[in-house]
Amino acid sequence: QVFPKRCGHLDGKTLINVDDMVEKVRAACTHRPHPDFLIIARTDAATITGIDDAINRANAYRDAGADMIFPEGLRSEDDFARFAQDSPGLLLANMTEFGKTPDIPADRFAELGYDLVIYPLSMMRLAMGHIARGLQSLREHGTVRHLLDDMQTRAELYDLLDYTPGEQWNFSRRP
Repeated sequence: QVFPKRCGHLDGKTLINVDDMVEKVRAACTHRPHPDFLIIARTDAATITGIDDAINRANAYRDAGADMIFPEGLRSEDDFARFAQDSPGLLLANMTEFGKTPDIPADRFAELGYDLVIYPLSMMRLAMGHIARGLQSLREHGTVRHLLDDMQTRAELYDLLDYTPGEQWNFSRRP
């Protein structure tokens, strides 16, 4: 997309020229800081100019050195299957609730040929929903007592932190 970039699931986006994006991918690949550094090229073309253009762009980015392709905003399982078929190589699927992409399980993406599925906002949305309910409860009832079953217990927190009560925490710098 052109600057300023917008969320891939919003309308009103404008695409960068494919040749300019190819140069950006080449530059990223040329200057990757480590051989294991993964270069992921994203295309938002499917929702703007269609899946054919998205596939063509993806293949150009792959030819420029991109390790993985991130096709944003595909609208159906058939689109994901076609994209995987026509743009072979490492693929990333982005799952975001309330967007243009239908809810497809991660194991189905593996069957379709996708190597990585990300859920970039799911945990934050869950947390924010619980925070909103907690604040509403405090406002209405002055307590969150009835939400205790939804909370992580102290024991679960300590287990997660690998903390034993009574231990001194060591805050010194480690080498």
